[in-house]
Amino acid sequence: MTISLLTVITALGWVGAIAVVLAYGMVSKGRWTADGIQFQLANFAGAAVMLLIAIMNGIWPSALANVAAVIIGALAMRTIARNRRSERAAAARLAAVQTTGDPHAVAVVDGSAGDLPVAELPRAERVDLAA
Repeated sequence: MTISLLTVITALGWVGAIAVVLAYGMVSKGRWTADGIQFQLANFAGAAVMLLIAIMNGIWPSALANVAAVIIGALAMRTIARNRRSERAAAARLAAVQTTGDPHAVAVVDGSAGDLPVAELPRAERVDLAA
């Protein structure tokens, strides 16, 4: 039994549609939040698959709507990632200050110290939070 390209394309379209409906349902039931990575990733992936299907079938209004959904999803995920990095950095700074008692302490997380090379930091200011 061989599977035709049309069958694969149709299956991918269904997977994309299910992902988008699942994301909408999870947010509507309060299990996910609109600013959560699960919701944004499911919407992004579903819209990306449906975009490809719409392009392959020449359904341009749907393709344009899915281009917008993919762009919105990508920007939302970038914002979520930036916020998470910022929150981790703030928590690391707070932990460094609490650990050393020095309000100017620099937290070293995963071997990084912001713009400063770790070797240039005075020993008293190095707080390895990964240890």
